[in-house]
Amino acid sequence: MKEIKNPLVANVDRSSGDIEISIAKKYSETEEAMYKSYMSVCAMDDKALTDTSDMDDKQTIKACAGQYGKMRAMMNEVGEAGLTENQKKLPPALQKAILEKMKKEGKLSEESEAAYSKLLSKDDIPKKKDSPKKDA
Repeated sequence: MKEIKNPLVANVDRSSGDIEISIAKKYSETEEAMYKSYMSVCAMDDKALTDTSDMDDKQTIKACAGQYGKMRAMMNEVGEAGLTENQKKLPPALQKAILEKMKKEGKLSEESEAAYSKLLSKDDIPKKKDSPKKDA
């Protein structure tokens, strides 16, 4: 599957008599990572977020993008202690992306930091150097 990009949105304004066209990214920089994570999970697992089992790549991307639009408000909610109950039902990769977004926006409390660190994979956790063992 090809790289997932933040979709562009075009706005046309004719109110002043002139035509003004603006093109911008649909999602903010902080939400873009969450969108990409959602699309990756949705495209890789046919039944994780929406059923895409009988679809080709183009249909899958379209279905996943539509489902993201429906779930976007829920994923952008900020719970008092990190993730909301609905967000906790999402796959771990999405939970991590949501918590990263909250962290970037400064909306992640200290209690939520613990939940965030639990979601880190073993590859994400810095390795500690073990002290050399002495043979007796």
